[in-house]
Amino acid sequence: MPNYSYEEFRQACDETPENVIPIGDTLKNAEGDFQIRTKSELLNFISDGGPENLKFVNTKVWEKNPSPNSPIMVDAYEFKSLSKLGYLAFMRNEKSGKWLIKSFHLSTNRNTTMEDALKRAGIKKEDQNE
Repeated sequence: MPNYSYEEFRQACDETPENVIPIGDTLKNAEGDFQIRTKSELLNFISDGGPENLKFVNTKVWEKNPSPNSPIMVDAYEFKSLSKLGYLAFMRNEKSGKWLIKSFHLSTNRNTTMEDALKRAGIKKEDQNE
């Protein structure tokens, strides 16, 4: 169960972009993986429904929180954008009211749909160590 409302996060990206902050390597990864170059482009992508087939992954405590005595939870999602499988993680600092985008990059989960279909059809052999 997500800790935050994705719809509230999406709405903040649209209506109060000054309250949404990409942190760490978020923008660098967004550019490298999705050709999204600026904060404005990223927030527009999110608010305009760019992340399709959104699937909640998990909620975890933010490990790099500079104030560990005030835990902040992070919600993570996978999504599709064209043929890419992406990963988005965000959180909200309740004290400041700011949304923080922790991660936006390609998912590290392999999408094996095509590979599995080829194996079932007998076109691709099963790996020996599977």
